[in-house]
Amino acid sequence: MKLALLIMLMAAIIVMFFCGYYVGVIKEKYGKNWLHAVPVTVAILMFNIILAICEMAKDARWQ
Repeated sequence: MKLALLIMLMAAIIVMFFCGYYVGVIKEKYGKNWLHAVPVTVAILMFNIILAICEMAKDARWQ
């Protein structure tokens, strides 16, 4: 189960990284636009998923 948690955590971190990258691309290409709200929202959701995975890892059932 630790492997499954690790894979989910890595995927969430990679998605957060690319969300930050696309926010920069959108700001550079279109200037200050409402389009950067989409990657920011996805990054916030991924941050919550990372916190949830870390809390699940503390439970004895996932050890």
